[in-house]
Amino acid sequence: MEISIIQIILLVIIVLAIIGSILGWLNTRAILKELQDIKRELGIKDVRKPSIFDNDLDKD
Repeated sequence: MEISIIQIILLVIIVLAIIGSILGWLNTRAILKELQDIKRELGIKDVRKPSIFDNDLDKD
């Protein structure tokens, strides 16, 4: 079985896309945590609208 250059390039692109999406998710979590800390320091109350995901069974 021969692996072509195109397949290698596509594999590298897919791996980079997966790594980029994970890093983006981690960055978003860090930003949301910082915003939560800032809101707490400023005394801003957290207003949440009810969501269908509030009663999610997978929630920790």
